[in-house]
Amino acid sequence: MMVKLEHKDFYTTTELAEVLGISRISVFKRLRQGSIKGYKMGRNFVVFKKDIDIKKLREIIKHN
Repeated sequence: MMVKLEHKDFYTTTELAEVLGISRISVFKRLRQGSIKGYKMGRNFVVFKKDIDIKKLREIIKHN
């Protein structure tokens, strides 16, 4: 499922998992560990685009 991401200031955990090429569970683990900065909104987490560097995260994930 492809989601349009251009007009939002944040990623959901599902969207971020898709962008990074990892599972949602891996996103949640990284949120819990603090390697990804996210905010709880209701029952869900969001990650603001301004708070992360996608290229840097992809490199870190690639080497783990």
